[in-house]
Amino acid sequence: MAASYQAGTASSPVDLLQKIITWLVAQGWTIDFNAAEGSGWRAHLHKSGIYTNMRAAMDERIWPALPSGYHDSDAGYGIGLYLGDGHDGGDPWNEQVGGPQRADGSTAGCGMNLPSGPVAAYHFFDDGSNHIAIVVERAPGIFCHMGWGPSMVKMGFSANYWYFFGSSSAYRNVVDATLPGDRRGITISAAPPMAHSDRDPASQTPNYGDQVHANAFVRVDAAVFTSRWVSNAGYVWGGYGWTGRYMRCALNLTTAAVEEGQYPCYRYIEGRAHQVAFAGAPLLPLHCFVLTDPGARWAPLGFPPSVLWCDGVGHGYAKSEIYQVGGLDYMLFPHFAVRKAA
Repeated sequence: MAASYQAGTASSPVDLLQKIITWLVAQGWTIDFNAAEGSGWRAHLHKSGIYTNMRAAMDERIWPALPSGYHDSDAGYGIGLYLGDGHDGGDPWNEQVGGPQRADGSTAGCGMNLPSGPVAAYHFFDDGSNHIAIVVERAPGIFCHMGWGPSMVKMGFSANYWYFFGSSSAYRNVVDATLPGDRRGITISAAPPMAHSDRDPASQTPNYGDQVHANAFVRVDAAVFTSRWVSNAGYVWGGYGWTGRYMRCALNLTTAAVEEGQYPCYRYIEGRAHQVAFAGAPLLPLHCFVLTDPGARWAPLGFPPSVLWCDGVGHGYAKSEIYQVGGLDYMLFPHFAVRKAA
């Protein structure tokens, strides 16, 4: 399918999800289920063996609670997301086959936290190879995102490692946006996709800087991890989106510099990844790593091909501006860029 870009506005999370569905169908995705559920909307689509599961929340909880009820999102507004490898119309939206699982067997995922009403703008990207990026300006100057793809850019392995990401973990996917403090993707713009970043709130200096909630997942082969899905959860507990194996991104934004020095890390250039003599900033791939067992070493998983870390906005470029590098077009957002192939 040819690359595609679409922009516009939406009146609510449900309206936004319906626009996503219409656009995906035009890009060759097949609808398995598409209907109202509760006060929101539920959609399941597939293409080339990948099944995407999405749920728009309208003052609802959409993720399963842990037995303790702790660390799960409150009722609110947003769109939840996870990938799987099949669809069963008789199962709830968050129990479809092949998705990431938390320690209690319930589904782990992520998504975008959204206002109850209109958003300032949306941007849909397909690079022509089924790598999907959805960026939403939820309020003027404040951006959130979600997306997925069939394979990370390969780094010495042959399998296709599916991935998906969101600006908010399931914990903050639909929570009330009136919470105090800086909350990425809610009250301030989101960190780049895949980044080890969804700490609550962003300005907090916790006792344990590694306690980050999962907002990115990669499906590895069974030889790497038998349960397949790894996440960037920072803590060995289901409430953080822990799926049984650690995954990290080179853009590690926790205050404690978790595992610093154990894998290539951009931490040392944070705040300095831009030009000062002229307009510009590098486009840096968001390399991801998995902790192996046995061996306890960090092995490269690759990186998503169409989203990159870039601090061009505010350094000579504006939000949603096109940045041309090497004959290719990228659209800039605060902290990241998306390949605009159409």
